[in-house]
Amino acid sequence: MKSFYSLVSEYNSLPSGNVYLKFINNKTYLYYQWSENGKKKTKYITADECRELEEKIQRRKELSIEIKKQLEQNNRNMVLSDAARSYTGYLMMGDKVVAEFSSGELINYKEHLLPLIIKRTHSLAAFLKTRVIDTSRTNARLLKKAMNIHEDNDELLSLCSYAASLTDNYWFKPKRSKLKYKDISFDSDIFFDVALKGIMSFYPSKISPSPELTTGGSYEKGWKKIGVEWWLYKTGTNNEKFSELFYSTLFEELGLPTAHYELDDNYIRTRNFVKDVNYEPMVSIMGDDDSYDHVLNKLLTISVDIARQYLVLIYYDVLLNNIDRHNENYGLIRDRKTGNILSLAPNFDDNLCLISRNTRLDSTIKEGFLSYFLKFLRNNPDAKKLLKETNLRVLDEMLLDKCFKKVPIKVDEDSIKTFILSRYKYIQNELLK
Repeated sequence: MKSFYSLVSEYNSLPSGNVYLKFINNKTYLYYQWSENGKKKTKYITADECRELEEKIQRRKELSIEIKKQLEQNNRNMVLSDAARSYTGYLMMGDKVVAEFSSGELINYKEHLLPLIIKRTHSLAAFLKTRVIDTSRTNARLLKKAMNIHEDNDELLSLCSYAASLTDNYWFKPKRSKLKYKDISFDSDIFFDVALKGIMSFYPSKISPSPELTTGGSYEKGWKKIGVEWWLYKTGTNNEKFSELFYSTLFEELGLPTAHYELDDNYIRTRNFVKDVNYEPMVSIMGDDDSYDHVLNKLLTISVDIARQYLVLIYYDVLLNNIDRHNENYGLIRDRKTGNILSLAPNFDDNLCLISRNTRLDSTIKEGFLSYFLKFLRNNPDAKKLLKETNLRVLDEMLLDKCFKKVPIKVDEDSIKTFILSRYKYIQNELLK
């Protein structure tokens, strides 16, 4: 018999709605009708499509009955143990103990494998705060209801999924727990529709860890498992989706590390770029201080190459007016065996650049963000020298046109090109001085 979560995953993958006949001018037509984001949608279908849809809709109804039966047999709320509530237990990396905590106090640890934020703060609470859903999101509140969770404390909410994340293999094991990593690592996207769309098809009482609880950010988003890959879906306006797609497409054309973004229906999605390594946000080593000078100086103590990668990232942030770069949406990649910092993480989360905020594309003046970056280069000759030595590819209309062709959202291309190239000119002039 299939597990409860396998049944729900299959249920969520099947179409809802119904198929019906419509008579127009004495002719019969087949239509499929369904609801999406609270709106009724209809499309014409062929006879072959009709048969396939009817089979899938019927299968969904059968699964609904089976799921409800299992729900009646498994009634269990999410309850944290006393050890978890007191922060007493072990910080794990897979099945390896990295640190031990007693009532939140760090009492034993392997320095080279510690999460960077615990290295900096020695605080389990600080670590947990970096891996919890933003509860101001409407769907986050619905998610808590769907999971029978009544915790208002962010750190404890993170522990409802053992503080596990899809972007690394750290997790918290309460004292006296016999769990292994395979028991808590994610194998179901059961709460995807709740987290992304606010659709609660079921009210499951038997709970398994969900990556939704440890995924931050202010936009509604959800993790969907497709085959063996996890994809993060996110909502957004057309301008936001265009901006994110264009930025990642530009990085791909330039051969720079980036998460790949694409459209899927009304959402934008990206495949989880973390495999066999750990991602840690820059907040782990910098706190909230995201000033260019301070971040660069810190990275120079780690690696000149990583410092250069950071300069390249903020250079393109300025070109594309990505004023939303902060210490929680870029970071570092670490080796899981040695703990060594390998590189800056691939670029991601650029939906608030370019036209997403009604930027004045007709302006070629040195506005605040651009001026701030130019001042940074003037006042930091080492940063300027390092960026010049990077041999950045020339940006021109041909390259930008290539990117526009790959982004399936119509925009005012000429205005965007003028905007980017004017900023490019200002920065190049500064680098040549």
